[in-house]
Amino acid sequence: MKRVIEMAVEVNIAEDRSSANEIFSAMGLVLQSIYEQLTAQVLEAYQQQIVSILCSPSGLRAKKGLGLHDHKSHEGQRCRCRRFKRAGYWQRERRLRGERGDVSFTVAMVQCCGCGRRLAPVLAALELQPRQTHTEVLLGKVVEAIADTSYRRSIDQLNVLAEVPVAKSTAHRWAASVEMPNGLMEKGDILGADGTGFKKRFGNRGMVRLVLKLGTEKGLEPLGVWAGTSWEQIAEELADAQKGQGRLLLSDGERGFDHWAGKVVQRAQRGHWHLARDLNHNLWKDGVARKDRKKQCKQTSDLLAIEIPEEDFEFVAEAEKNDMRNQIRKAENELQKLSESFAARGYQNASTYLRRARDQLLSHLRLWLDTGIIAPHTTSIVENIIRELVRRLKKIGWNWSDAGATRMGRIVMIRRYDPDAWIRFWNERINLRGRCHIRLLHCKLRNAA
Repeated sequence: MKRVIEMAVEVNIAEDRSSANEIFSAMGLVLQSIYEQLTAQVLEAYQQQIVSILCSPSGLRAKKGLGLHDHKSHEGQRCRCRRFKRAGYWQRERRLRGERGDVSFTVAMVQCCGCGRRLAPVLAALELQPRQTHTEVLLGKVVEAIADTSYRRSIDQLNVLAEVPVAKSTAHRWAASVEMPNGLMEKGDILGADGTGFKKRFGNRGMVRLVLKLGTEKGLEPLGVWAGTSWEQIAEELADAQKGQGRLLLSDGERGFDHWAGKVVQRAQRGHWHLARDLNHNLWKDGVARKDRKKQCKQTSDLLAIEIPEEDFEFVAEAEKNDMRNQIRKAENELQKLSESFAARGYQNASTYLRRARDQLLSHLRLWLDTGIIAPHTTSIVENIIRELVRRLKKIGWNWSDAGATRMGRIVMIRRYDPDAWIRFWNERINLRGRCHIRLLHCKLRNAA
């Protein structure tokens, strides 16, 4: 299809005097109207061409891919008739929002001469869903803006840059409908896991959980986000997809995942920052005074202060390995004595907590001794990512469902930490294949009559 659309623009400069700022500003105001009307004309020309082909005696070759429909009397069974006649228009205009403005057009109908079904062939040709009101390009811009910042700021930013007013609730609904895949097939040696609560519908409390791969080449890569899914189910899914154990899991020691971590990794590592915080809480539950709690937490942290290199990878000499093993053994023995001391003084909560955590506090050192890989010993790197997710789940007006929280979590993770997967997803969804080319033929000045 080749069409030429003519358009006239009136320019009126008062007293033949105007600054460059005024000219550019006036042009910016008229461009929105030009975009909308020109797009509507292109859509109408495309629709006329489709209807003309379907209602002509052209053969199947000319109509290839157009007018496909199910038989009116047998749903699910394709009608073989390819002859159509015009059947009027929709009573209401179809409105479609793009990244530069809204366009309305009247949808033409055709009727199958065989089964009698009426259909709107232009909607299928435009690859639009039945109730779709926006283009995939605009959806991509909205979701990208939301993933990069908060809802309120993203909508303000979108209105300025794209000149498209999108309501906050509309943007939320659009973003929550995007289903991005988990990246579970990407096996990782060092994994990070964390979770956070969020407010669900009807006043209930939900939990969203994430798992990351921590690498030296690509940095952070998301493996998956789940809401309303137990750590047991997540561990099963990871174990099936990864086809083998990773080397280390870094977490805050949440018992739910701690119990199932063996299916996914060889060792579990508890974050050292959480140790002091959680130990302080358990001592408080045991009735220990604040001054003594502070002293015991500092003593515990000092036992774990074993220095390792700052590089990502460094092999350890055999002589240094023996010295490091002695330091690890000494620190764990001291932690055991401290746990027994708590129990002797009646601090049962603190004693139990320290006893359970002891074997998972220096796993990063054992990994270094075995492989030369230097793993983090705090979960701050994972918590920074959870914080980005929390901003989107807790600071907006809607109550989330598990499905919506899962989708938003995947959007944030993939956008921020897997740009290649983000680009691949939107390239496939937008489906740009160079099938439409529009160019300016001429732009000439003539005096008004």
